[in-house]
Order: sequence, then C-alpha cells, then structure tokens
Amino acid sequence: MSANECPKHTAFTNACSAFSNAHTIKHLAAKFGLDAQMQCNKLDASKTHKLFVEELLLLTKATYNPATGNMDTGLVDGLLRELNLTAVPLPESTANHKPTSLSDRMLEISSATGELSAHTLQINATNRVNRTTKEQVVKRAQCAVRELVMLMSEVEGKFQAVPVLSCAIDAFGSMPLSGLS
Repeated sequence: MSANECPKHTAFTNACSAFSNAHTIKHLAAKFGLDAQMQCNKLDASKTHKLFVEELLLLTKATYNPATGNMDTGLVDGLLRELNLTAVPLPESTANHKPTSLSDRMLEISSATGELSAHTLQINATNRVNRTTKEQVVKRAQCAVRELVMLMSEVEGKFQAVPVLSCAIDAFGSMPLSGLS
C-alpha cells in the first residue's frame, strides 16, 4: 500500500452520497440549467465524472429555503472536512429575519450538546458507529458550533452598539475616587 494512496471512503464522497440521498438532483440541477444526469453521475463516487467547484456552489445554493433561511451545506462541509477545516454560515442581515434571543440561542446550544452527549453514550456502549449516527453527530456538532458563533457575534454586536458607554463604565469602575476609598 502506497503512503500517497487516498482513503477509499472520504468525507467528501460521503457528503456527496448523503446529499444525493437527501435531494432530488434533477430538480436542483434544473434551477440553474445544469444537466441533471451529469450531476447525478458527478455525485456518484463509482463514476469517473468529477464535480466542479461552480457546480458544487450552484447545487448548494439550489437547496436554499427562503422560509427558513437555511440551505444544505453538506457538500461544502464534506469538502472542508477533507482539509481538516469546518465552516459556519455567517448571519444574514437582521432586516430579513426575526433575531433570536440570547436565551433561545443558549437553549439550542444546550439541546445540540445534549444530543451529542446521548450519541457519545450510545457509541461508547456499542463500540460502533454507523453512517446514520455519524451523520447525526456531525450535523448536531455543526449546529452547536454555528449557534456558538452566532452567540459570540450577537454579544459582540451588543457591546459594539454602545462602546463609549461600556468604556466609560469600565473606566469609572476602576478609578479611585477621593473620599470614597
């Protein structure tokens, strides 16, 4: 076995398979005028055709749901996992959707980490990980990371909204006042 040989089942290959199973590719391809059969072949690891970056982006954008503001980023996530990276979607402008309260965001983080804990206990008990469990763990972990990034962004935004007041309170609190010390 060569040291340069790539593993047979890569994160991207698994992401392509999961994406194909989750969506009707001919409908997604039609949104951007792509050849549906060719896209199906490019998402199939047993075929020789390879997915182009532009096609990956178009297929991902085709999964956008305006009602929820979400899209299936599984292909991009699988590609990034090949590079030992992860990504978190940036928040859209607050004018387009109702902001989530900090307590609701914390509840979502707690829910995601609770599910991750349950999966971890199950994996430890059975000493096995099947594809479905792996995909659920990755999806919930990405959700938890996304929610944590959003929480950080919102807290930072709240601080930036009144920086002069925050700095003044910090300065006032650290100043010695004559007659009161």
